[in-house]
Amino acid sequence: MMRYHSFAIYSLFVIVMCSVLLPYTSFANEVSPSTHIANTGNYEVNQTFKHLLSEHQIVAIGDIHGSAAPTELLINALADRDIFESVDVIVTEFGNSHYQAELDDYLLNPNTKVSLQELEPLWQDSIYFMAWQYEHYRHFVQTLRLLNASSNHKVRIALAEPEFKWEGLSKEQWQSLTKTRIVNYEKTVKQVAEQNDKAILLFGAMHTLKQPVSLKRGEALNEFVPFISKLKDLNTATIWTHFSTSTIPDISPPTLVLLNEKSELNSPLSSVSARFADGTNQKLSDVADAYYYPGPLDRHAPVPLRIKRDSQWHHEMNRRAAIVDERVSAQIAKQLAEWQAKTD
Repeated sequence: MMRYHSFAIYSLFVIVMCSVLLPYTSFANEVSPSTHIANTGNYEVNQTFKHLLSEHQIVAIGDIHGSAAPTELLINALADRDIFESVDVIVTEFGNSHYQAELDDYLLNPNTKVSLQELEPLWQDSIYFMAWQYEHYRHFVQTLRLLNASSNHKVRIALAEPEFKWEGLSKEQWQSLTKTRIVNYEKTVKQVAEQNDKAILLFGAMHTLKQPVSLKRGEALNEFVPFISKLKDLNTATIWTHFSTSTIPDISPPTLVLLNEKSELNSPLSSVSARFADGTNQKLSDVADAYYYPGPLDRHAPVPLRIKRDSQWHHEMNRRAAIVDERVSAQIAKQLAEWQAKTD
């Protein structure tokens, strides 16, 4: 009873801190403390999350670009005192490691002069900056700072992307970074493991799979080797996040279910996501250890209003469109057109 009482007080404290401090930040109207902390569903999710952490040194959460669900899972888990105090580091795909020192100062120094807005280059100067423009990544970092401030235990974030600068970057250099980033992911996670740190990873879902898979890109098939699948000597569990706009009958969100051969959610990969090739013999339990169902997939997460109105940033996005590949260039054009249409 005392354990639950302590958990409830701690979670309430986080919510109150968010409510009190957020109005005094430059992101006050853009980052809302709406995380669903301490309801019954999340309590049960956290019990499963604790089990994964107790059995593994590393737990990898499959992120979905444009969806806030994976970061909400992470925030809700960290709001549980037992989970928070057992975790040493969160390794993220997002964030240019050039800004690691500023991020450390923001998260770990109670007297920091670094603001959340001053951390914006961490996301905007990353390799695939279009994937990290969403509000929920800022909210996650801000919430972790508040959690650190309320505890003697501190959880840090390790940025796994290689350090680089956009100034003077050529198209060939950018292409090279898209490949060498994977090597840096592996290196960062290995370093964490060697330090015996308990870690949570937040990477695009396909990067966290435990076996190579066949993916579809248009009519072509692409054999994809997730970097996690190459780290077989590490004790890692992967959480697959629901990757469909459909509901799962008879399951109330949020739910985190362990996967095995007999699990109801252990489906063939081709039925789990349209990105997987048809006809594969692989099932979800072959590549992941747990299934997180937050409800139907929503990939329309909000972008901070300040970013939508930042003409200097829009100019820089246009400049980079000539450097990145065709896919990212198209994303830039589409995003800028949408923002412009809403201001006309």
